[in-house]
Amino acid sequence: MNGSIVCGVDGSSDSRRALDVAAQYARQLGSRLIVVNVVPVRDPVVPSSSYRYAAMGRPATPTPHMLDTSTEAEMEASQALLEQLVAGIEVRGVAERRTMLGIPAEQLAELADDVGAELIVVGSRGRGAFRAAFLGSVSNSLVGIAPCPVLVVPRGVVETAAAA
Repeated sequence: MNGSIVCGVDGSSDSRRALDVAAQYARQLGSRLIVVNVVPVRDPVVPSSSYRYAAMGRPATPTPHMLDTSTEAEMEASQALLEQLVAGIEVRGVAERRTMLGIPAEQLAELADDVGAELIVVGSRGRGAFRAAFLGSVSNSLVGIAPCPVLVVPRGVVETAAAA
């Protein structure tokens, strides 16, 4: 498998476990690891030129003038998070880091498609059936739209592997 592995992280313990698993696969398979944090888009103010897209039920693509200062701060925090997470893993070469803005599942699937990824790795939030059904989850959404296999790392996987 000498392609790419995309790993979505959000700083949670579940996503850190997913990153450990993704890094392990990347090392074993000689794959490029792309570590991604997606800053969720808030409801942007749709400029009048984008009204037709909003009217058709399609959100306008965020542009720099649509970003508020809190979003800019979140993007900077995302980049810092990625630096911290990637510094803690060892992969042949340097793991690529990407900060994206948008809907997490959609952005991860689009990136995987763009780079021809062979696998997407994400953590499980472990919300429980009711909360996941009500709120949805990145992993559930991603499984339905990803252009490649998705590995959802459940809680306790890394601890179990380390104990074995």
